[in-house]
Amino acid sequence: MSFIAVIVTVCLYLILYKMQKNKVSLMYRVLTATLLGVIVGYLFMGHTDYVVVFGRVYANLLKAFVVPLLFFSIISTVSSLQSIEKLGKLGGRTIAVLALHNILGSVIAIVLGNVMKLGLNSDLTIDTAAEIAEVPPFYDVLVSFFPSNIANHIVENQIIPIVIFSIFVGIAMLKYNNKEEIQAFSNFIEAGNKVMNKLIGMVVTFTPYAVLALLANQVSTLDLSFVTSLLYLLLAIYIACLFHTFITSSLMVQLLGRINPLTFQRKFFPAWLIAFTTQSSIGTMPANIKAQEDMGTPAEIASFSASIGTTFGMPGCASIWPVLLAIFTINVLNIDFSITQYLVMIGSALLASLGTVGVPGTGTIQATALFAAMGLPVEMILVLSPIAGVADMARTSTNVHSAGSTGVIVAALQKELDLNKFNAKNIQSTEAIS
Repeated sequence: MSFIAVIVTVCLYLILYKMQKNKVSLMYRVLTATLLGVIVGYLFMGHTDYVVVFGRVYANLLKAFVVPLLFFSIISTVSSLQSIEKLGKLGGRTIAVLALHNILGSVIAIVLGNVMKLGLNSDLTIDTAAEIAEVPPFYDVLVSFFPSNIANHIVENQIIPIVIFSIFVGIAMLKYNNKEEIQAFSNFIEAGNKVMNKLIGMVVTFTPYAVLALLANQVSTLDLSFVTSLLYLLLAIYIACLFHTFITSSLMVQLLGRINPLTFQRKFFPAWLIAFTTQSSIGTMPANIKAQEDMGTPAEIASFSASIGTTFGMPGCASIWPVLLAIFTINVLNIDFSITQYLVMIGSALLASLGTVGVPGTGTIQATALFAAMGLPVEMILVLSPIAGVADMARTSTNVHSAGSTGVIVAALQKELDLNKFNAKNIQSTEAIS
């Protein structure tokens, strides 16, 4: 059956290839791939081990280009900003919009969790002997932001130290008085930035093929043997994430950016779907940046928001997920929570998105940090862990979508968004990029 699944997948790839040759837009090809992936996963339940190889190769390629993309784009961005003041304005607005995403995500989770009465009448119990991941002290996390061994940071895909290192290099270039002396290095950075953008454009062309393979495997391996209460919690997570992605973010784009949210949603959809299927914010970063640039966001704003958005804000992992787990636990244990405590929970979730940067198992660590801050039994996090894998598709795609919308909003606020490009009817085809 696994071999037959591969043959069927290859035949479906021919359909996608023909659509590409007929210049069907990327969005419609991705939607077609989504439908085909669900069908393949359902028909070949448990037999997509070889099919998923196509998607994993694609995901690995994206991850491989993240560090050089960030290195060249951020140095180029900072060195071209003309002043330190402009860098501060860009950073401040980006962090403010990302923080707003996190806060609104927490509010949505609190309202939805209480409306759905998550955890009430549940038969779940707490295993106090379970080991919970340790939340590192904030000062250790703060120190880890700054580069110590850049080669090791590259190997470990530690984004924040790489971003800070690149910013320092860009600032040094910006403040260098005799620009002619560093012209060769400047040319190298600019050339590298152009090559990486071209390379990412080529890789993103294969998005529909990867979506089909990855989604087929997700459907094929989906385990629905959860108890009713866990399935109900999982449903709440998806409702909250999708609501924030398509409703709350649309309102933010319209009210803050003063641009058409439907246009944004349509053009960013392929990047969102990549995040949904790969479950990797970092791996989706090239597609995130590309989608923003295709909508008229300047490269420096797109790369900055996409990179910072993998480590701060993150409404999927840092607010919706831990807050819903907390409400589930509160109801299971019949704890009375006041409005003040919910406000503290919102603030704690925001701080957790900053205080657990760069720590493996981000979703679990952030939930642990929130539970510790609210005095809740952290053992419940592992009791609820069976749904974490399936929930991660919704969490990660929400994080990426928030980072992408942040870049577009910041560009609009700074009057730097190319509205002609944003309002263009069709999504720019990556095949046409020279």
